[in-house]
Amino acid sequence: MLSTFSGSTKNTITRIIYKWVLHLKQVLYVDEKIKEMYEKAGYRVYKTGAVEICHWTKEALKNKRFCYKNKFYGIDTHRCMQISLAAFWCTNRCIYCWRPNHEFQKGHIDLLNEDWPDPKDLLENLRKLRAELLIGFKGNEKVDKKMLEEALLPNHVTFSLIGEPLLYGRMDEAILYLKKSWHWLKSIFIVTNGVVYETIEKLIEKNALPTQFYISFTAPNEELFFQVSKPLLNDAWKRFNKSLKLMRHAKTRKVARITLIKGINDTDFEGWASLIEKYNPHFVEVKAFMLLGYSRQRLTIKNMPTHEEVKEFAKKLSEYIDYDLVDEHVDSRVVLLQSNKNVIDRKIRGIEQ
Repeated sequence: MLSTFSGSTKNTITRIIYKWVLHLKQVLYVDEKIKEMYEKAGYRVYKTGAVEICHWTKEALKNKRFCYKNKFYGIDTHRCMQISLAAFWCTNRCIYCWRPNHEFQKGHIDLLNEDWPDPKDLLENLRKLRAELLIGFKGNEKVDKKMLEEALLPNHVTFSLIGEPLLYGRMDEAILYLKKSWHWLKSIFIVTNGVVYETIEKLIEKNALPTQFYISFTAPNEELFFQVSKPLLNDAWKRFNKSLKLMRHAKTRKVARITLIKGINDTDFEGWASLIEKYNPHFVEVKAFMLLGYSRQRLTIKNMPTHEEVKEFAKKLSEYIDYDLVDEHVDSRVVLLQSNKNVIDRKIRGIEQ
């Protein structure tokens, strides 16, 4: 049949059929258009993963200004490697997301069963790509040369960059590989939207939890959850709550991160308190929504709270939960609440803490 078409038409049809067959087989397919968009924005992509040099890493190297994770937990900002191993898929379309989440491929739970790339292959190649990005700073006179040399060997890994990290079906292997092979590593963070509880179950079962586990809290109740998170899965609220229960007694450091959107989710303190109680985190971070990137297509500057408004919200929230406001980072518009019941040292001393 294809023989009846010209060469260029035949090639086009062949590509369409190939994509269709890949979709039917549920093979992980990375859209070249999205990959190109990421790389133009400063990311580097390897197979299903991506890496970028964070704004605060650049600030640390050039101006010795450090991120809130340094202030709150002792993370070395310049040695942070922020990555995703499932960079093209997400289960939500959050209205405050500054990334091009309208271009993300649909994050279905079936993805967990796909033939994902080997974690060693992903991690080692993303580390190389990060080093290549950092090499570009060598010619900058403002950059501290000693810090740059240190930065080439990351001692902190955060799975959070883009997409939903827990959709990567071999996350337990990735964590265990880092703990075994990157002996210089100080800490590992995961930041998840809490929808993919299946991966959480696996991390607990395989004793593969990170040093610190974040769950993003987008709303205090189900109605607002669907308004803010825009989940693709109809049972996302139930899934989110199941993840909170699973992690309640997990043996690792836990954080609830609230992204505060003025005029939308800055309400229902009893709802927030109920979710926090269910999760029982060591810390609650309350961070301002920032009008950046693609979020400008969905929200306005009126939705961006000041640091003082974030602080006032956190103080009010602390009246409903047994947490105290213990720190703040004004430039990032974020404050930290710490549990009075579940007390641990804020500063991270090692990967297995």
